[in-house]
Amino acid sequence: MASIAEIEKHAVVAWPSTHAEQTGGWLLRHTPGVGKRRNNSALPAGPVVSVDSAEAFYREHDMPVTVQISPAEEHAELDAVLAARGYRHDAPTLVLTAPAAVVAAPEPSVTIETRLSPAWRAAYGNEAVSEHVLQRIGVATGFASITVDSGIAALGLFVVAGPLSGVFCMATAPEHRRRGHAAAILRAGAAWSAGRGADMLYLQVEDDNEGARGLYGKLGFTRSHSYHYRVLSTEESS
Repeated sequence: MASIAEIEKHAVVAWPSTHAEQTGGWLLRHTPGVGKRRNNSALPAGPVVSVDSAEAFYREHDMPVTVQISPAEEHAELDAVLAARGYRHDAPTLVLTAPAAVVAAPEPSVTIETRLSPAWRAAYGNEAVSEHVLQRIGVATGFASITVDSGIAALGLFVVAGPLSGVFCMATAPEHRRRGHAAAILRAGAAWSAGRGADMLYLQVEDDNEGARGLYGKLGFTRSHSYHYRVLSTEESS
């Protein structure tokens, strides 16, 4: 079974930032044009020497100082320091894992392509993420989709490196929800991942997304760890 550290290391590779530098115990990430917190946040990557270095980095880029407290269970002291400096708590998230063999099942309705197609890209809809993140992933990728009436009804992304497969971009069009499409995507993606050497899946789900958590639990996903963000606005950090 993969350790929490291995999952976190995989997640950095699976969801790359255009700029990343490691200094002072931080992995400092910045991706212009992409609004995702993960792409524009500091991740503790060892003993943190000083919060000041992270704040200086994001001030230079005229951005809110955002810290991903991950895994939260191992960074309580850092979390308390940031809270005392006025950082607000944001986006509590669970990381869930499941053995690929438990989730995997044949799903003829699911297509998985190893490259980002124009149709998948259009259905996903976030052009900045497609351009600056998805096209830059340097390990095996499986872009899964279900087509209904000539249009993509549901999709997901599986990123495999070593024994792990990260699950990202899970989405179902509103008019196609509650038809089992998300479960089918996960089962097919698990089988695809296992065929490329992965024996465990992991995914991130916001703590208050009870619907998604219920689905993942039924498919065999259990809690690994949690994370959240601490955010200091540009004005407060000046």
